[in-house]
Amino acid sequence: MAVKPFETLKVPEEKPKPVSNYKRVQSIGLQNSVLRRRTDNLKEIYSLGKKLGQGQFGITFLCTSKETGKEFACKSIAKRKLATKDDVEDVRREIQIMHHLAGHPNVISIVGSYEDAVAVHVVMELCAGGELFDRIIQRGHYTEKKAAELTRIIVGVVESCHSLGVMHRDLKPENFLFINEQEEAPLKTIDFGLSMFFKPGEMFTDMVGSPYYVAPEVLRKFYSQECDIWSAGVIIYILLCGVPPFWDETEQGIFDQVLKGDLDFASEPWPSISESAKDLQKHSPSHPWVQANGVAPDKPLDSAVLSRLKQFSSMNKIKKIAIRVIAENLSEEEIAVLKEMFKMIDADGSGQITLEELKKGLEKVGSNLKDSEIARLMEADGWIGYSEFVAMMKEGEFGRNMSLRLRRTLVVDLACEAKRGIPNGQYT
Repeated sequence: MAVKPFETLKVPEEKPKPVSNYKRVQSIGLQNSVLRRRTDNLKEIYSLGKKLGQGQFGITFLCTSKETGKEFACKSIAKRKLATKDDVEDVRREIQIMHHLAGHPNVISIVGSYEDAVAVHVVMELCAGGELFDRIIQRGHYTEKKAAELTRIIVGVVESCHSLGVMHRDLKPENFLFINEQEEAPLKTIDFGLSMFFKPGEMFTDMVGSPYYVAPEVLRKFYSQECDIWSAGVIIYILLCGVPPFWDETEQGIFDQVLKGDLDFASEPWPSISESAKDLQKHSPSHPWVQANGVAPDKPLDSAVLSRLKQFSSMNKIKKIAIRVIAENLSEEEIAVLKEMFKMIDADGSGQITLEELKKGLEKVGSNLKDSEIARLMEADGWIGYSEFVAMMKEGEFGRNMSLRLRRTLVVDLACEAKRGIPNGQYT
C-alpha cells in the first residue's frame, strides 16, 4: 500500500468536547521489570556508537566492549513502546529463543541482555557484511551452484530450529546477514521477534510474516512450523530468477496469488535453469540439488537475474524507508494510542482491520465519514495491517482531521464497547 510523504499533523483549532472517562495510556513495559531480574549497567560494560538500524520497537546501535574493544550490535527496546502484556512477553520470548538456539553457526549469537529504567538492551554479535541479496548483487557473478550453497544454509537453519521446537515465522532475505565482507563470511539468521516455541502437532492461528513470503496456511489462520519451509522456498525461487513467485500491486493481491499457489517455470530465465532446481521447488528441501557437491551446475545464471534482484531489493528498501519516516515522526504516546486503537478496531484479533471493522469502529465514536471516504482511505484493498493503519492515521484524510485527543477518545470509547476486556493496569 502506498505511503504518502510525511507531513506535519494539523490539529483543528476548535477544542474537542471534554471526555470524562479519559485516562492516560501507560505502557506495561514501564510498570514492571521486563527481564524479571536485576542486570548489570549496559553503559558500564559497552560504549554505544552509531545507529545501525531501526524497527517498530527498538533501535540497533554499534556497541564496543570497554574491556576488549570488540564490536557488537545492541538493540535497545524502549520500554514505553511495550504498551501491552503481549509486547513485553514478545521481548522475553525473543531473548529466550536466541539463547535456546545459541551455538548454531548460522544463527546470530546473543551476548547478553540488560535492562534499565527506560529500555531493554540486547547485545548480539555484529553482522557487518550486509544483506543476502545485496552481497549477490555486489558480486556481479552468480551461479546455480552458489544459489544451492545459500539454499543449503537457509534450509539447514530451518531444520535446526524445528528440531529444537522453534519456528521463525518471518523468514525473508532481509533476515539473513553476513558477518563481514570477506568472500566466505558466514551467513547468519536474525530477527526472532515473531518466533514461537511449538510442540509437535500444535497449530497456530495468528497472522504474522511478510507478504511475499507468508505461507497460504498462515493466511488461512491454521498453520504449524511448515510455514517456514514455504518461506524458505520463496527465497530460493527469488535466488534463482530474481523476482518473487507471487506478485501483485497490493498486499491483498499478493495474498490472493499466494493462496492460488501457481508457480511460473516458463518465463525467462527458467528455461535456462536446471531441471533439478525446478524439481526442488516442488519437492523436499533435502533434494540432491541442495546437497554439498550435488547436482547444481556451476554455470552463471542469466544476467537478468541480477538486475531483477537489484530492482526487487531496492523496491523493498524504499517501502521500509517510507514506513520508518512515518514512525520516526510519531511520538511514543501517539504510537501507544494508535496500537491500542488498532487492537480495539481489529475485532477478530487477526492482525488486520477489514473495511467493515473500520466502519463499525468509527460509527461507535460518531464519525461522519462516508463509506466511500473510508474505502478510499483503505485504497480499496479491503483491509489494512498495522503499518498501513499508522500511516493512514498520520497522513490520511481521516488522520489530518483528528486531533491526538480525539484519537485518545476513540481508544477509550472502544475499550468501553469491548466491555472492559482490557487487562488491568493498561489504563491508569
